[in-house]
Amino acid sequence: MVGTFSPAPAYDTLIFPRYLLGAAAAGGADARQLAREARLPAWALNVDRGMLPSRYAMVLFELAERALGDPDIAMTVMDRHQVGELDLFDYLFTTAGTLREGLETDSRYMHLVTTRLQRQVEAETDRETTYSYRQAEPGGRGEDLCLQFSVAALYARARAATGQPVRPVRIAFAQSAPRSHRRLAEGLGTRTVDFGAPITTLTFSARDLDLPMRGADPSLARILNRYAASLPAPPLVTWHGHFQQLLARSIEAGSPSLESMAKQMAVSPRTLQRQLAEHGTTWRDELNAVRQRRALKARQSGTVSTAALARQLAYSDPRSVRRALRRWDNEAIEVLTTS
Repeated sequence: MVGTFSPAPAYDTLIFPRYLLGAAAAGGADARQLAREARLPAWALNVDRGMLPSRYAMVLFELAERALGDPDIAMTVMDRHQVGELDLFDYLFTTAGTLREGLETDSRYMHLVTTRLQRQVEAETDRETTYSYRQAEPGGRGEDLCLQFSVAALYARARAATGQPVRPVRIAFAQSAPRSHRRLAEGLGTRTVDFGAPITTLTFSARDLDLPMRGADPSLARILNRYAASLPAPPLVTWHGHFQQLLARSIEAGSPSLESMAKQMAVSPRTLQRQLAEHGTTWRDELNAVRQRRALKARQSGTVSTAALARQLAYSDPRSVRRALRRWDNEAIEVLTTS
């Protein structure tokens, strides 16, 4: 039986499910069917950035492995990865001075792409450094495949960033040995791969860790690190949150309608109304709430004409704005007088 959907505290960037579906499609699988089987929300694939529960990537890994008959699906997906596709996270790594510094930065900002994994220095000598990986929810096949992908992608990124054949001294996985791990070992560049370890560890030689990065840029690295340190955690993508983002954009474009929003959410207008009801709200309430917030912001920023406000709120005429403003003011007064 393919994985379950029990609540999990871990989240991954939306890029991971897209990688998986792209790799599955390239191998001949029906990506849409896989997404449906994984219960991956169709709207989530249209979001620019954000995080989804890790269970989606884990289940997709299992489904893709089964659909393609590919026990090396983790490496198949890894082969499609290009440095730069993880945006800020990748550039924080590639602009570091050395591979060691890049790995330190990677560990510091891993939450930008996943909360499923934590990497830290486990042991260090003059000759080598061992890093450990810990997963939030270890144990299943999907988790095993996710970890294989993460470790292999790390070495691929290290080779691309340094331009050198970086190879692990040792690798040990905290998972059972597969029937064959030849392709995994080839991708990692070593035959020294053990399984059944207490924790997953990977060991780099000091010589590799001291390799300079081809894109090393101290000034840019400082800027990117300051920027990354100021960022909140990436938003968790929810249906309601995505709907509100699209609604705000529709108002900015001057065309907020139930029909157009339903089309953007890839559902019928009736289904959209039902989904809103399940979230304890209605189309009218959502439209009114976004307009009210935008009106308050516009009024706080300074004098704005009623005609200009009508355009900003996508009303058909200034009279509609005046009625809405009076209603919102009366509602605010009522709240103040009854609290």
